[in-house]
Amino acid sequence: MSVLHCVAPRDVVLVQGDDAKTFLHSQLAQDISTVSIADSVESLLLEPSGHVVALARVVRHADTVYTLDVDAGLGDAVVKRLSKFVLRAKVTMRVSDFVVHSYWGSGARGAVGQGVGRASVASTVAGSDTYLNAVDIVGIDADAPRVGDDVSQDVWQMHRTDLRWPHVGSDIEVGDIPATTGVTSVAVSFTKGCYPGQELVERMDSRGSNAPVVLRALAAASYRVGDVVQHDGVDVGRVTSVGHVYALARIKRGHDIGTALLQ
Repeated sequence: MSVLHCVAPRDVVLVQGDDAKTFLHSQLAQDISTVSIADSVESLLLEPSGHVVALARVVRHADTVYTLDVDAGLGDAVVKRLSKFVLRAKVTMRVSDFVVHSYWGSGARGAVGQGVGRASVASTVAGSDTYLNAVDIVGIDADAPRVGDDVSQDVWQMHRTDLRWPHVGSDIEVGDIPATTGVTSVAVSFTKGCYPGQELVERMDSRGSNAPVVLRALAAASYRVGDVVQHDGVDVGRVTSVGHVYALARIKRGHDIGTALLQ
């Protein structure tokens, strides 16, 4: 596969200020304190009730400058949620004009090269060739290298699905509980300390509780988006994303059709 390129359908929230690190660490479900400059990490952003606001990638661009890129249309909700807890913290945030350029395919990392804003690509299949040969750049549009063959955002969505990474707004619904997402083990730290929504996450984890619905991966060839999933003649879920290899579906509790997103 040659290098493919797409401007991904993502909103980018810029967070900066002397207290940016400590503020984000206190608000996000993931441990932000150890993210170094030019590094990135995935995190859930939750309401105090524990319900999902967004699944965000946090990129540290400079000592006191971070971005949170989230699925398109969620930027304002992220700013609104974070703004509730700023209090006296020296931090500002806004939906920026930054964009996310995605590159994948053989040689993508080498073609893109090193620089500010490079970010790891979210995936639950970290050993796959697709994942290892992918990189994103979060930043000013004009600064991104023009390499690779441009593809549509529909193709990017299929790429994202084949990496078994969920989309908030289709696979994950705003207001879902974290256990539904299937990615808490990579988007939540269970050792970092307090953050809004922690109580629900910890309670379900400690009790081994199952969510009423959980995301699972199925073989893509059998499904289209919106299809009802059946197991032993019973309707057990609905397909929400379809790629070349995998489909993602919201499956009811008690049914183990397909595989968990994280293996």
